[in-house]
Amino acid sequence: MRDRARAVVIGGGVGGCAVLYWLARLGWDDVVLVERAELTSGSTFHSAGLVGQLRSSLSLTRMMMSSVDLYRSLESEVGLATGWREVGSLRLASSEERVEEIARQAGWAKTFG
Repeated sequence: MRDRARAVVIGGGVGGCAVLYWLARLGWDDVVLVERAELTSGSTFHSAGLVGQLRSSLSLTRMMMSSVDLYRSLESEVGLATGWREVGSLRLASSEERVEEIARQAGWAKTFG
């Protein structure tokens, strides 16, 4: 292992891998990622990996939509299988209040694109 680097990223979970990815995209080639086991073998491995796009604000929703665009293109960009699959979701309402909440969310979804 090297003893110097411009940046050292600790942890090879989704956060650490994302930081390393974006540093590389910015042209940083003197970076090191340190992981105690295998990449994404900790908390990231146990995550369900659900990526809902609708959030409570336009800026958060746009950020999530940008994330999905990245996940769609990542496999072809890096040449490795990511396992990304897009699936839908189902929201059920068990009360009138929940029906109204889901209707509001549907309106936001149309507005946000």
